[in-house]
Amino acid sequence: MDTIPFHLILFALDIIVLGGLFFWIWSRQNVGRARSDARNSSARHFNAGHFHFSRFERSLYAPVAARPPSFAWDITGVVIFGGLGLACLAFLSLLVSTRFVQRHIYHFNVLQCIVEGIAFHGTLFLIGAASLLFWNRRRFSAVFLGCCALFLAAFSFNILYWEPYHLRVEHYEIRTTKLTKPLRIVFVSDIQTDRVGFHERNTLRKIQQQNADLIILGGDYIQIFGAAQEYRLREEFRQLLLTYPLKAPLGVYAIVGNVRGNASVNDFHMFYGTSVTFDWRTKTLHNLGADQGWDPPIDLVLLSLEDSVGGLGERGLTESGNFIVMVGHYPNFAIDGYTDLEDGEFWSGYRNADRAPDLMLAGHTHGGQVVIPFHGPMHWKGDEYLHQVPRTMWSGFFLYPNGGHLLVTRGTGLSRGRGPRIRLFCPAEISVIDLIPK
Repeated sequence: MDTIPFHLILFALDIIVLGGLFFWIWSRQNVGRARSDARNSSARHFNAGHFHFSRFERSLYAPVAARPPSFAWDITGVVIFGGLGLACLAFLSLLVSTRFVQRHIYHFNVLQCIVEGIAFHGTLFLIGAASLLFWNRRRFSAVFLGCCALFLAAFSFNILYWEPYHLRVEHYEIRTTKLTKPLRIVFVSDIQTDRVGFHERNTLRKIQQQNADLIILGGDYIQIFGAAQEYRLREEFRQLLLTYPLKAPLGVYAIVGNVRGNASVNDFHMFYGTSVTFDWRTKTLHNLGADQGWDPPIDLVLLSLEDSVGGLGERGLTESGNFIVMVGHYPNFAIDGYTDLEDGEFWSGYRNADRAPDLMLAGHTHGGQVVIPFHGPMHWKGDEYLHQVPRTMWSGFFLYPNGGHLLVTRGTGLSRGRGPRIRLFCPAEISVIDLIPK
């Protein structure tokens, strides 16, 4: 919705650019017709006289059909006006990114404008150019540009509408001697929405469909700019939890995220009166499930935002001998978050590698949102804590030397800040972890 004014301006520019390309091709056709008419007129004039010409001389004035403009002329026009369209997109993007426009006219997500501009208006230009070439009898070129338009449209639909909102339920399994009966945990992080709609309702429905024994929410539930809009969105999210209540035998727990800083007190409003237990402080629930007949029970450690970035040390480790589940928003608590690890140093950074909890859960990374084949997740700038985590650990299921596990989920939502709201080879995820007695 925040990109609509940007697109209205670009649609007007689309008409100008495609109109210019039409006149480029049409004017060349007129030149060809004018030259043909002149040659035909000269031929009639000399044939009507009483002069005698050689066969070669007569061939110079023979009537010819009007020829279409050259192939090079058509392609040159497509390149020139396509470049003009890209220049308009670049100039408009620079304009809306200025401080004056952002503060006094409209708050644009500039990167989202650029992505949608290339997706929508690039596709429109390619379709228009293909149509003009087809009209000018350039069949092969028209088909080629039409195929490019279809590819761009399909690719854009995937990154803007399919992968971000097509929830994938990922199943993980851990076999342990610390449990005597199976236990299912559902972990969801980074719902991070700016409006409550079908995707958010579908997320809660799918969570409940997993028949979990324990449900954990990993932070970052909403993200919007403006105090009034934020208050309204918190209330809408609370009503969503009341309409689609989450229930599990061992409870539903939520920790704080990092959106808008440590908004711990404000997050209480979203969960007030719902089935979700929320706390922004580090808290350990010993013997969870003992009062419901779980023997042995588990220990659940919920981390504060500060402790999840690496300040926990060994304080969160319990000595009960129970299966320990530790949850933090940042994955840094599971590694040495202050050594600026490189991807190659895979094991050296683990914090307490010999005494790691049995299962550690984290989010925040969104899996990078954009994963480039043979390269990995995009390395977004501006998040110092995220950059302390190797990109190979931005999502996935990792085994520690002592048998512990770390799960970093891709989350179900998108960044609503300055980053583009897209996903590529990184679909939204609901994580289901089955603990199986060994």
